[in-house]
Amino acid sequence: MKVECPNCRMLSRLEENRIITSQSPHRWSCSNCDFGLVLELRTNNVESGHHLRSPGDSPDLMQAADRQSCANHPKERSAVAARKAKILRGLVNLPPMPHIILKAREIIADPTSSLKDLANIIETDQALVAKVLTLANSAYYGVSGMVASIQHASVLLGQKTLVQLITISASSSLLNKKLKAYMVTPAEMWKHSLACAFAAKRICEINQPELIEDAFVAGLLHDAGKIILDSHLESYRDELERLCRQMNLPLFEAERSVIGFDHAEIMARACRLWKFPDSQSDAIRFHHNPGDLQNGHLAHVIHTADRLAKSAGFEAGASYQATEVDPGILAVLELDWAHLEAIVPAIIDDVQKIEKEVEEA
Repeated sequence: MKVECPNCRMLSRLEENRIITSQSPHRWSCSNCDFGLVLELRTNNVESGHHLRSPGDSPDLMQAADRQSCANHPKERSAVAARKAKILRGLVNLPPMPHIILKAREIIADPTSSLKDLANIIETDQALVAKVLTLANSAYYGVSGMVASIQHASVLLGQKTLVQLITISASSSLLNKKLKAYMVTPAEMWKHSLACAFAAKRICEINQPELIEDAFVAGLLHDAGKIILDSHLESYRDELERLCRQMNLPLFEAERSVIGFDHAEIMARACRLWKFPDSQSDAIRFHHNPGDLQNGHLAHVIHTADRLAKSAGFEAGASYQATEVDPGILAVLELDWAHLEAIVPAIIDDVQKIEKEVEEA
């Protein structure tokens, strides 16, 4: 179905199944001018089909806050655009994501490479070596006290597991941050990221094993955009909370209202600067709305893994959304929610076995 913005007349496509029920109107904002509407899908009693209602059809559907936003719209739109431009300019000053994650992936993808090649690239960073060996000897991998070197880890655990260790170790300092705007502690951020990574891995183990490596990385970094945005949003924390609690907006939509885009988009842009594969960048970018991405199986995995992490008790701040996954997303994954909930205890166990070793390394 198409929706015409009453402010700028731009047409946008909207899936009917995203408008939940007449008792729960769908909040929509124009991608061109950010004009907000509350939409409601109702069955037409005269003939079969649906009737799309907007605040123009039923004034009582428009909240007072929406009216105020419309009155101040040009000014607010300009302020949001200025904030967005400032943040995007700052992307060029981001510290580089540890290149070793991608380098390790390149080495194991090369059939002519050896375990020695992988060990050599890791051993250029002694702090990373210490973290990797600490993790390799953790209870999670079941070889406690047996791993004495990187090459030994490759032999005992295999190259793919070693790359997983490298990814966790190299990302730990980035993700272990306190986020004031989001009211998230370092422990919450780190545990949620780990839980999403392990959930994504376990989802792929069921019927998409070829996606495990990409899923693990994307799951670990899916919310890292919050770290980039945190300082920019700190002074708007009360506004974010108001939009989420009073207006019932998901956090990512509240972010868009305040700064013009959300943490998923900014992280995807950062990943492209860091030369991450498009598959991972796209999965991060669309992990809130995977249906908007064609051939976005990995985005569906990360969306579901994020919900599973929260279901397992690993929240990254206040939650404004249900943890259950839309049936359409589960259909893409060819899974059901009951099946997925059964792996929640395993995810909890994964995180508990890993988190302490990383913090102490």
